[in-house]
Amino acid sequence: MRYCFSKVLLGSVGVILSIQLSYAQKLIEDKPAQQTALEILNHIYSWEFDQAREKITTLKPTYANHPAYYLLQALVLHWQYMPLEKGHPQYTAYGQLLDRCTQLAEVRLKKDKNELEGVFFKLMPNGLKALAEVESGSLRRAVGYGRKAYSAVKRGFKLKTQFSEFYFSTGLYRYYAKQFPKSRPIIKPFMIFFPAGDKSKGLQNLQMATQKALFTRQEALVFLGDIYLRYESNLYQASLAFGQLLQQFPNNSFFALKYAECLVHLGRYYEAQNYFAKFQKLSSPMYQIGLRVLQGIIAERLQKDDNMAKKLYGEAVNIKGFDQRYSRDFRALAKAGLARIMSRKTNKEARKAAKALFKQARKHTEYEWLKKQIKQAIKGLK
Repeated sequence: MRYCFSKVLLGSVGVILSIQLSYAQKLIEDKPAQQTALEILNHIYSWEFDQAREKITTLKPTYANHPAYYLLQALVLHWQYMPLEKGHPQYTAYGQLLDRCTQLAEVRLKKDKNELEGVFFKLMPNGLKALAEVESGSLRRAVGYGRKAYSAVKRGFKLKTQFSEFYFSTGLYRYYAKQFPKSRPIIKPFMIFFPAGDKSKGLQNLQMATQKALFTRQEALVFLGDIYLRYESNLYQASLAFGQLLQQFPNNSFFALKYAECLVHLGRYYEAQNYFAKFQKLSSPMYQIGLRVLQGIIAERLQKDDNMAKKLYGEAVNIKGFDQRYSRDFRALAKAGLARIMSRKTNKEARKAAKALFKQARKHTEYEWLKKQIKQAIKGLK
Protein backbone atom coordinates (compact mmCIF):
# COMPACT_ATOMS: atom_id res chain seq x y z
CA MET A 1 0.00 0.00 0.00
CA ARG A 2 3.02 2.27 0.05
CA TYR A 3 2.18 4.05 -3.04
CA CYS A 4 -1.26 2.78 -3.99
CA PHE A 5 -3.20 6.04 -3.59
CA SER A 6 -0.54 8.06 -5.31
CA LYS A 7 -0.73 5.85 -8.37
CA VAL A 8 -4.53 5.79 -8.40
CA LEU A 9 -4.33 9.52 -8.98
CA LEU A 10 -2.22 9.40 -12.07
CA GLY A 11 -4.38 7.04 -14.04
CA SER A 12 -7.71 8.55 -13.05
CA VAL A 13 -7.02 12.16 -13.97
CA GLY A 14 -7.69 11.66 -17.65
CA VAL A 15 -10.84 9.73 -16.91
CA ILE A 16 -12.26 12.37 -14.65
CA LEU A 17 -11.39 15.15 -17.06
CA SER A 18 -13.41 13.49 -19.78
CA ILE A 19 -16.29 12.75 -17.40
CA GLN A 20 -16.46 16.36 -16.27
CA LEU A 21 -16.96 17.42 -19.87
CA SER A 22 -20.23 15.55 -19.82
CA TYR A 23 -21.48 16.83 -16.48
CA ALA A 24 -20.23 20.40 -16.45
CA GLN A 25 -20.16 21.43 -20.08
CA LYS A 26 -22.01 18.71 -21.98
CA LEU A 27 -19.00 18.09 -24.21
CA ILE A 28 -18.55 14.37 -23.75
CA GLU A 29 -17.48 14.03 -27.36
CA ASP A 30 -14.76 16.64 -26.99
CA LYS A 31 -11.95 14.47 -28.35
CA PRO A 32 -9.25 17.19 -28.24
CA ALA A 33 -9.71 17.65 -24.48
CA GLN A 34 -9.54 13.91 -23.89
CA GLN A 35 -6.42 13.68 -26.02
CA THR A 36 -4.81 16.49 -24.02
CA ALA A 37 -5.44 14.61 -20.79
CA LEU A 38 -3.84 11.48 -22.22
CA GLU A 39 -0.85 13.43 -23.49
CA ILE A 40 -0.29 14.95 -20.04
CA LEU A 41 -0.35 11.53 -18.44
CA ASN A 42 2.04 10.15 -21.03
CA HIS A 43 4.45 13.04 -20.47
CA ILE A 44 4.39 12.41 -16.71
CA TYR A 45 5.02 8.68 -17.13
CA SER A 46 7.80 9.44 -19.61
CA TRP A 47 9.59 11.77 -17.19
CA GLU A 48 8.86 14.72 -19.50
CA PHE A 49 7.82 17.13 -16.79
CA ASP A 50 8.33 20.41 -18.65
CA GLN A 51 6.15 19.17 -21.49
CA ALA A 52 3.52 18.03 -18.98
CA ARG A 53 3.43 21.50 -17.40
CA GLU A 54 3.08 23.14 -20.80
CA LYS A 55 0.11 20.93 -21.61
CA ILE A 56 -1.49 21.63 -18.24
CA THR A 57 -1.41 25.38 -18.91
CA THR A 58 -3.57 24.81 -21.99
CA LEU A 59 -6.33 23.55 -19.70
CA LYS A 60 -6.35 26.65 -17.49
CA PRO A 61 -8.88 28.71 -19.48
CA THR A 62 -11.49 25.98 -19.11
CA TYR A 63 -10.47 24.05 -16.01
CA ALA A 64 -8.90 26.62 -13.67
CA ASN A 65 -11.76 26.03 -11.19
CA HIS A 66 -11.84 22.27 -11.61
CA PRO A 67 -9.96 19.93 -9.25
CA ALA A 68 -8.26 18.19 -12.18
CA TYR A 69 -6.21 21.29 -12.91
CA TYR A 70 -4.63 21.23 -9.44
CA LEU A 71 -4.31 17.48 -9.21
CA LEU A 72 -2.37 17.32 -12.47
CA GLN A 73 0.09 19.88 -11.12
CA ALA A 74 0.46 17.84 -7.92
CA LEU A 75 1.14 14.70 -9.95
CA VAL A 76 3.99 16.38 -11.78
CA LEU A 77 5.62 17.18 -8.43
CA HIS A 78 4.93 13.68 -7.15
CA TRP A 79 6.76 11.99 -10.00
CA GLN A 80 9.46 14.58 -10.56
CA TYR A 81 10.60 14.47 -6.94
CA MET A 82 9.81 10.84 -6.28
CA PRO A 83 9.81 9.79 -3.51
CA LEU A 84 8.03 12.96 -2.36
CA GLU A 85 7.60 12.58 1.39
CA LYS A 86 6.85 14.95 4.24
CA GLY A 87 9.93 17.06 4.91
CA HIS A 88 10.86 17.38 1.24
CA PRO A 89 11.19 21.04 0.11
CA GLN A 90 8.46 20.54 -2.50
CA TYR A 91 5.99 18.88 -0.15
CA THR A 92 4.40 22.15 1.01
CA ALA A 93 3.50 23.18 -2.54
CA TYR A 94 2.35 19.63 -3.21
CA GLY A 95 0.08 19.63 -0.17
CA GLN A 96 -1.42 23.00 -1.12
CA LEU A 97 -2.35 21.68 -4.55
CA LEU A 98 -3.98 18.63 -3.02
CA ASP A 99 -5.93 20.79 -0.58
CA ARG A 100 -7.24 22.96 -3.41
CA CYS A 101 -8.24 19.83 -5.30
CA THR A 102 -10.21 18.60 -2.28
CA GLN A 103 -11.96 21.95 -1.83
CA LEU A 104 -13.15 22.05 -5.41
CA ALA A 105 -14.27 18.42 -5.29
CA GLU A 106 -16.36 19.10 -2.20
CA VAL A 107 -18.01 22.06 -3.90
CA ARG A 108 -19.13 19.75 -6.69
CA LEU A 109 -20.36 17.10 -4.26
CA LYS A 110 -22.51 19.63 -2.43
CA LYS A 111 -24.43 20.07 -5.67
CA ASP A 112 -24.58 16.35 -6.41
CA LYS A 113 -23.14 13.83 -3.94
CA ASN A 114 -22.86 11.19 -6.66
CA GLU A 115 -21.15 13.30 -9.34
CA LEU A 116 -18.36 11.10 -10.65
CA GLU A 117 -15.56 13.65 -10.83
CA GLY A 118 -16.48 14.97 -7.40
CA VAL A 119 -16.23 11.45 -5.99
CA PHE A 120 -12.89 10.77 -7.66
CA PHE A 121 -11.29 14.06 -6.78
CA LYS A 122 -12.29 13.77 -3.15
CA LEU A 123 -10.76 10.31 -3.01
CA MET A 124 -7.44 11.13 -4.62
CA PRO A 125 -5.93 13.94 -2.52
CA ASN A 126 -7.14 12.41 0.73
CA GLY A 127 -5.62 9.10 -0.27
CA LEU A 128 -2.28 10.72 -1.02
CA LYS A 129 -2.25 12.56 2.27
CA ALA A 130 -3.17 9.39 4.16
CA LEU A 131 -0.20 7.68 2.56
CA ALA A 132 2.18 10.46 3.56
CA GLU A 133 0.96 10.33 7.16
CA VAL A 134 1.35 6.56 7.35
CA GLU A 135 4.91 6.77 6.09
CA SER A 136 5.76 9.49 8.63
CA GLY A 137 4.18 7.51 11.48
CA SER A 138 1.22 9.85 12.10
CA LEU A 139 -1.38 7.10 12.17
CA ARG A 140 -4.26 9.10 13.63
CA ARG A 141 -3.95 11.72 10.92
CA ALA A 142 -3.65 8.95 8.34
CA VAL A 143 -6.89 7.39 9.54
CA GLY A 144 -8.60 10.77 9.31
CA TYR A 145 -7.62 11.18 5.67
CA GLY A 146 -8.36 7.53 5.01
CA ARG A 147 -11.89 7.85 6.30
CA LYS A 148 -12.50 10.85 4.04
CA ALA A 149 -11.14 8.90 1.08
CA TYR A 150 -13.13 5.77 1.89
CA SER A 151 -16.50 7.48 1.52
CA ALA A 152 -15.56 8.14 -2.10
CA VAL A 153 -14.07 4.67 -2.63
CA LYS A 154 -17.26 3.07 -1.36
CA ARG A 155 -19.33 4.95 -3.90
CA GLY A 156 -16.97 3.73 -6.58
CA PHE A 157 -17.79 0.11 -5.66
CA LYS A 158 -21.26 0.60 -7.09
CA LEU A 159 -20.14 2.46 -10.19
CA LYS A 160 -17.50 0.13 -11.64
CA THR A 161 -19.84 -1.84 -13.88
CA GLN A 162 -21.11 1.31 -15.56
CA PHE A 163 -17.68 2.97 -15.64
CA SER A 164 -14.77 0.57 -15.88
CA GLU A 165 -12.13 2.87 -14.36
CA PHE A 166 -13.66 2.15 -10.95
CA TYR A 167 -12.39 -1.42 -11.18
CA PHE A 168 -8.99 0.04 -10.37
CA SER A 169 -9.85 1.93 -7.17
CA THR A 170 -12.11 -0.91 -6.02
CA GLY A 171 -9.37 -3.48 -6.58
CA LEU A 172 -6.81 -1.44 -4.70
CA TYR A 173 -9.02 -0.98 -1.67
CA ARG A 174 -10.10 -4.60 -1.49
CA TYR A 175 -6.57 -5.95 -1.76
CA TYR A 176 -4.74 -3.54 0.51
CA ALA A 177 -7.45 -3.35 3.18
CA LYS A 178 -6.66 -7.02 3.77
CA GLN A 179 -2.90 -6.86 3.23
CA PHE A 180 -1.99 -3.61 4.96
CA PRO A 181 -2.82 -4.67 8.56
CA LYS A 182 -0.66 -7.76 8.04
CA SER A 183 2.27 -5.79 6.63
CA ARG A 184 2.05 -3.15 9.34
CA PRO A 185 0.36 -4.60 12.44
CA ILE A 186 0.47 -1.22 14.18
CA ILE A 187 -2.30 -0.04 11.87
CA LYS A 188 -4.56 -3.02 12.62
CA PRO A 189 -6.53 -1.43 15.51
CA PHE A 190 -7.48 1.48 13.28
CA MET A 191 -8.96 -0.80 10.62
CA ILE A 192 -12.13 -1.18 12.69
CA PHE A 193 -13.23 2.03 11.00
CA PHE A 194 -13.15 0.34 7.57
CA PRO A 195 -14.88 -2.71 6.05
CA ALA A 196 -12.78 -5.84 5.60
CA GLY A 197 -10.88 -6.36 2.40
CA ASP A 198 -10.71 -9.36 0.09
CA LYS A 199 -7.39 -10.05 -1.66
CA SER A 200 -8.82 -12.44 -4.22
CA LYS A 201 -11.53 -10.00 -5.30
CA GLY A 202 -9.02 -7.18 -5.24
CA LEU A 203 -6.76 -9.00 -7.69
CA GLN A 204 -9.74 -9.82 -9.89
CA ASN A 205 -10.77 -6.17 -10.04
CA LEU A 206 -7.24 -5.05 -10.86
CA GLN A 207 -7.06 -7.62 -13.64
CA MET A 208 -10.35 -6.30 -14.99
CA ALA A 209 -8.88 -2.81 -14.97
CA THR A 210 -5.94 -3.96 -17.12
CA GLN A 211 -8.44 -5.29 -19.66
CA LYS A 212 -11.29 -2.78 -19.61
CA ALA A 213 -9.96 0.52 -18.33
CA LEU A 214 -8.50 3.11 -20.65
CA PHE A 215 -6.80 5.65 -18.40
CA THR A 216 -6.00 3.42 -15.42
CA ARG A 217 -4.81 0.38 -17.36
CA GLN A 218 -1.13 1.17 -16.80
CA GLU A 219 -1.74 1.94 -13.14
CA ALA A 220 -3.34 -1.45 -12.65
CA LEU A 221 -0.19 -3.01 -14.10
CA VAL A 222 1.97 -0.99 -11.69
CA PHE A 223 0.10 -2.31 -8.69
CA LEU A 224 -0.18 -5.85 -9.92
CA GLY A 225 3.60 -5.83 -10.39
CA ASP A 226 4.13 -4.51 -6.88
CA ILE A 227 1.66 -6.95 -5.35
CA TYR A 228 3.26 -9.92 -7.12
CA LEU A 229 6.71 -8.77 -6.02
CA ARG A 230 5.89 -8.00 -2.40
CA TYR A 231 3.02 -10.14 -1.24
CA GLU A 232 2.20 -12.89 -3.73
CA SER A 233 5.83 -14.01 -4.21
CA ASN A 234 5.31 -14.32 -7.96
CA LEU A 235 8.45 -12.73 -9.34
CA TYR A 236 7.78 -13.83 -12.90
CA GLN A 237 4.39 -12.11 -13.04
CA ALA A 238 5.94 -9.02 -11.46
CA SER A 239 8.58 -8.93 -14.18
CA LEU A 240 5.93 -9.18 -16.89
CA ALA A 241 4.01 -6.22 -15.46
CA PHE A 242 7.02 -3.93 -15.01
CA GLY A 243 8.52 -5.05 -18.30
CA GLN A 244 5.37 -4.12 -20.16
CA LEU A 245 5.33 -0.71 -18.50
CA LEU A 246 8.98 -0.09 -19.29
CA GLN A 247 8.48 -1.06 -22.91
CA GLN A 248 5.77 1.59 -23.20
CA PHE A 249 7.66 4.22 -21.18
CA PRO A 250 11.40 3.52 -21.63
CA ASN A 251 12.44 6.81 -19.99
CA ASN A 252 10.65 6.03 -16.74
CA SER A 253 13.48 5.34 -14.29
CA PHE A 254 11.18 3.93 -11.63
CA PHE A 255 9.79 1.30 -14.00
CA ALA A 256 13.36 0.46 -15.03
CA LEU A 257 14.44 0.05 -11.41
CA LYS A 258 11.57 -2.30 -10.56
CA TYR A 259 12.04 -4.31 -13.74
CA ALA A 260 15.77 -4.66 -13.13
CA GLU A 261 15.07 -5.75 -9.58
CA CYS A 262 12.71 -8.47 -10.80
CA LEU A 263 15.30 -9.68 -13.31
CA VAL A 264 17.96 -9.95 -10.58
CA HIS A 265 15.65 -11.93 -8.29
CA LEU A 266 14.89 -14.26 -11.21
CA GLY A 267 18.61 -14.82 -11.84
CA ARG A 268 18.56 -12.94 -15.16
CA TYR A 269 21.62 -10.95 -14.14
CA TYR A 270 23.01 -9.96 -17.51
CA GLU A 271 19.67 -8.52 -18.63
CA ALA A 272 19.40 -6.51 -15.42
CA GLN A 273 22.88 -5.03 -15.85
CA ASN A 274 21.73 -3.26 -19.01
CA TYR A 275 19.87 -0.75 -16.81
CA PHE A 276 22.57 -0.03 -14.23
CA ALA A 277 24.13 2.85 -16.18
CA LYS A 278 20.78 4.67 -16.04
CA PHE A 279 20.69 4.45 -12.24
CA GLN A 280 24.28 5.65 -11.84
CA LYS A 281 23.25 9.02 -13.30
CA LEU A 282 20.47 9.54 -10.75
CA SER A 283 21.29 11.17 -7.42
CA SER A 284 18.18 10.09 -5.53
CA PRO A 285 19.04 7.74 -2.63
CA MET A 286 16.34 5.37 -3.86
CA TYR A 287 18.25 4.66 -7.07
CA GLN A 288 21.68 4.64 -5.46
CA ILE A 289 20.59 2.20 -2.76
CA GLY A 290 18.76 0.03 -5.27
CA LEU A 291 21.72 -0.02 -7.66
CA ARG A 292 24.19 -1.15 -4.99
CA VAL A 293 21.86 -3.83 -3.72
CA LEU A 294 21.33 -5.29 -7.18
CA GLN A 295 25.05 -5.12 -7.91
CA GLY A 296 25.72 -6.78 -4.56
CA ILE A 297 23.37 -9.66 -5.30
CA ILE A 298 25.09 -10.22 -8.64
CA ALA A 299 28.53 -10.12 -7.00
CA GLU A 300 27.40 -12.61 -4.37
CA ARG A 301 25.45 -15.06 -6.51
CA LEU A 302 26.90 -14.84 -10.00
CA GLN A 303 30.49 -13.81 -9.40
CA LYS A 304 30.82 -15.57 -6.02
CA ASP A 305 32.72 -12.55 -4.73
CA ASP A 306 31.71 -12.10 -1.11
CA ASN A 307 34.16 -9.27 -0.52
CA MET A 308 32.71 -7.15 -3.32
CA ALA A 309 29.16 -8.07 -2.32
CA LYS A 310 29.86 -7.08 1.28
CA LYS A 311 31.24 -3.74 0.15
CA LEU A 312 28.21 -2.99 -2.02
CA TYR A 313 25.68 -4.09 0.60
CA GLY A 314 27.46 -1.98 3.19
CA GLU A 315 27.37 1.08 0.97
CA ALA A 316 23.64 0.58 0.41
CA VAL A 317 22.92 0.40 4.13
CA ASN A 318 24.98 3.51 4.88
CA ILE A 319 23.53 5.83 2.23
CA LYS A 320 21.88 8.75 3.98
CA GLY A 321 18.47 10.23 3.27
CA PHE A 322 16.77 6.99 2.29
CA ASP A 323 12.99 7.05 1.99
CA GLN A 324 10.52 4.85 3.82
CA ARG A 325 8.34 4.27 0.81
CA TYR A 326 10.67 2.53 -1.64
CA SER A 327 14.17 2.12 -0.20
CA ARG A 328 13.10 0.25 2.91
CA ASP A 329 12.94 -3.11 1.12
CA PHE A 330 16.25 -2.48 -0.65
CA ARG A 331 17.91 -1.88 2.73
CA ALA A 332 16.34 -5.10 3.99
CA LEU A 333 17.78 -6.95 0.98
CA ALA A 334 21.20 -5.45 1.74
CA LYS A 335 21.08 -6.51 5.38
CA ALA A 336 19.95 -10.00 4.40
CA GLY A 337 22.89 -10.16 1.99
CA LEU A 338 25.35 -9.12 4.69
CA ALA A 339 23.81 -11.71 7.00
CA ARG A 340 24.24 -14.48 4.41
CA ILE A 341 27.90 -13.60 4.02
CA MET A 342 28.47 -13.60 7.79
CA SER A 343 26.55 -16.84 8.22
CA ARG A 344 29.07 -18.63 6.00
CA LYS A 345 31.75 -18.03 8.63
CA THR A 346 32.24 -20.60 11.36
CA ASN A 347 33.04 -18.42 14.37
CA LYS A 348 30.32 -17.80 16.93
CA GLU A 349 30.51 -14.01 16.83
CA ALA A 350 29.95 -13.82 13.07
CA ARG A 351 26.97 -16.16 13.21
CA LYS A 352 25.48 -14.17 16.06
CA ALA A 353 25.87 -10.97 14.03
CA ALA A 354 24.30 -12.71 11.03
CA LYS A 355 21.26 -13.67 13.08
CA ALA A 356 20.82 -10.08 14.27
CA LEU A 357 21.03 -8.74 10.71
CA PHE A 358 18.54 -11.33 9.47
CA LYS A 359 16.08 -10.19 12.12
CA GLN A 360 16.54 -6.55 11.16
CA ALA A 361 15.93 -7.39 7.51
CA ARG A 362 12.81 -9.39 8.34
CA LYS A 363 11.43 -6.51 10.41
CA HIS A 364 11.84 -3.96 7.64
CA THR A 365 10.78 -5.87 4.53
CA GLU A 366 7.34 -6.46 3.07
CA TYR A 367 8.65 -9.09 0.66
CA GLU A 368 6.95 -12.29 1.79
CA TRP A 369 9.41 -14.49 -0.11
CA LEU A 370 12.34 -12.78 1.63
CA LYS A 371 10.74 -13.31 5.03
CA LYS A 372 10.49 -17.04 4.29
CA GLN A 373 14.13 -17.17 3.20
CA ILE A 374 15.19 -15.39 6.38
CA LYS A 375 13.16 -17.74 8.53
CA GLN A 376 14.94 -20.75 7.03
CA ALA A 377 18.34 -19.06 7.32
CA ILE A 378 17.85 -18.31 11.02
CA LYS A 379 16.90 -21.93 11.64
CA GLY A 380 20.15 -22.97 9.98
CA LEU A 381 22.15 -20.82 12.40
CA LYS A 382 20.89 -22.66 15.48
